Amino acid sequence: MRLTQRNCCRANAEVQQPGYDRSRLSRGVLHLGLGAFHRAHQALYTEAAIHAGDSRWGIVGVSLREPRTPRTLAAQDFLYSVTECEGAAATTRVVGAVVQAWYAPHALEEVLGALADPGIAVVTCTVTEKGYCLHPSSADLDTQHPDIRHDLAHRDAPRSTLGVLAAGLRRRPAGAPLSIVCCDNMPTNGDTLRKLLGQYAALKDPVLARRVRDDVTFPNTMVDRIVPAATPASRRDAQRRLGLRDEAAIVCEAFTQWVIEDRFAGPRPAWEAGGALLTGDVRPFQAMKLQLLNGTHSAIAYAGQLCGLQTVAEAMDDPLVGAFARGVMADLRATVQAPPGYDVAAYSEALLQRFRNAALDHRTAQIAADGTQKVPLRWLPALRESLAAGVARPCLERALALWLHYLRCDTNQHGEPLAASDPGAPPLAAALRGAHDDTDAIHQALAHGAVFGEAPWPKQFQLRLAAHLTVLRERGAAALMSFTATT
Repeated sequence: MRLTQRNCCRANAEVQQPGYDRSRLSRGVLHLGLGAFHRAHQALYTEAAIHAGDSRWGIVGVSLREPRTPRTLAAQDFLYSVTECEGAAATTRVVGAVVQAWYAPHALEEVLGALADPGIAVVTCTVTEKGYCLHPSSADLDTQHPDIRHDLAHRDAPRSTLGVLAAGLRRRPAGAPLSIVCCDNMPTNGDTLRKLLGQYAALKDPVLARRVRDDVTFPNTMVDRIVPAATPASRRDAQRRLGLRDEAAIVCEAFTQWVIEDRFAGPRPAWEAGGALLTGDVRPFQAMKLQLLNGTHSAIAYAGQLCGLQTVAEAMDDPLVGAFARGVMADLRATVQAPPGYDVAAYSEALLQRFRNAALDHRTAQIAADGTQKVPLRWLPALRESLAAGVARPCLERALALWLHYLRCDTNQHGEPLAASDPGAPPLAAALRGAHDDTDAIHQALAHGAVFGEAPWPKQFQLRLAAHLTVLRERGAAALMSFTATT
């Protein structure tokens, strides 16, 4: 029996149900990027605000890229379950905050109409770093991106995040307050989205560019929760716990955190009811999480992929990869400016324990995707800062070599195929594979300005990276990481 509004009462008795009348919900939040992370994170904070008695904040979810999730949710009256796992312990709840779900290419008029609706006071976004069409090395709008070129020529039929936001804002009445809350892993993500949307609008519509600048707020945020992509096994586990079939089920860790800059144009959900922290400056939290969690995650992913380790927990159980991950985190931690009074050492240890949560089937291949967007944000600023100070970061430099080796290889050390899921990778991978030797490979890679920027990289740094590539080519990833076992 499938999870629906009618069948919800048949769920197992220990499953938490929406404690409010869903028929009384009005739509107040529009979310772009209706993936698992949003439904296990921001949607739960909004659910808590609704539980607290405010029925204005039903969520309209929009998928820009894939139709499966909206179709699946519609078949379940927009209900889904979230199972939070901590070791052997698990709790399951049914979430009712989503009131509509659309696949934008098939429901564009409805999406733009919702963006124009003054009742929608908040837009939230989880479209991943690549969803904003920014140039990785400059962090400005990539005006040559195919989606941006399309949207500039067809502004009433957009397909990019920026194009959809701009088209909706054009229809929105003047004076209707709107806050756009970016929840993706970019430094100063709200400020970045404001800049990109302003740059996009200025190309064709200076009036809209002024509205973006003056009338819309873009709070910066930091989000933290490990939410693996669903698998048949995770859905079977959720069905067992729920007692109903749920094709939109999510299994995630118990830990969750949301830090939000208190800068809103109008009303917003009381996300504090779910534990969100409203603050005047999110940047220290962003930097800490982006580098320590996401940066270390990327290192685990590339090491795991090259060693044939399919999940983060499996990689962390490997003595070499586990020690290497700790070393990368230590290198990154040395460059982080923590929030005042925050115990970064304790936070780091907690992260390492979270990575070992075997109840989560968090695939290294999932984290390894889109490295050309992630590496410039997660690793390169720390490397630039350290090199400018004359400091080498041995583990972080080896992580960079692992990524480059991953891009140039067809198979891992066991002969199993590797397939980088990264639309920005082919030119960089081609340069690496076409190099004469490892020194030339590093020279070609660091000259790839779209990822590594235009500023030169120190000669000694290049020589160290080339030596690491030689070790990888001749002896494999384990040999490159083995030094951490004795340091």
